[in-house]
Amino acid sequence: MKTIKITLLAVLLTCSFTSFANSEAEVEAAKLMKVMDMDKVMNDSMSNMVDIQIQQQPTLAPFKSVMMKFFQKHMSWESLEFEFIYIYSQAFTAQELKELTAFYETPTGKKTVEKMPQLMAQGAQIGASRVQENMQELQAMIKEEAERLKQLSEQQN
Repeated sequence: MKTIKITLLAVLLTCSFTSFANSEAEVEAAKLMKVMDMDKVMNDSMSNMVDIQIQQQPTLAPFKSVMMKFFQKHMSWESLEFEFIYIYSQAFTAQELKELTAFYETPTGKKTVEKMPQLMAQGAQIGASRVQENMQELQAMIKEEAERLKQLSEQQN
């Protein structure tokens, strides 16, 4: 009976420390998100993403407000905040989150946050352009694979 009590106490203490550690990390993650201006970063990124989609498919231009409304509902900081805090608190310790917060409070950290949506949009544009430039190669590869699969299917029948 004494062994059961000791084991139970050990499990409870472990759970308590784990819970405390997670909640401390979550508090630090929330601070980091605030210092990083994640609400602004997310909103700017959403806007850039929609603009890139419209550049690639100009026929979507009349639907920009609808697209923004959709993304605001499902991809805004308000809708994703708790998930971001959770994933950051799982990926980093409370101490690491404090260190990240300290970095993002520096002039270089603030510049990083300020430039991030623009850099991400430019990166996305580069990727989209690269795919577009090489679309014929992708189509040829798909056609070749479709033919291979068709032949394989015919051999099996």
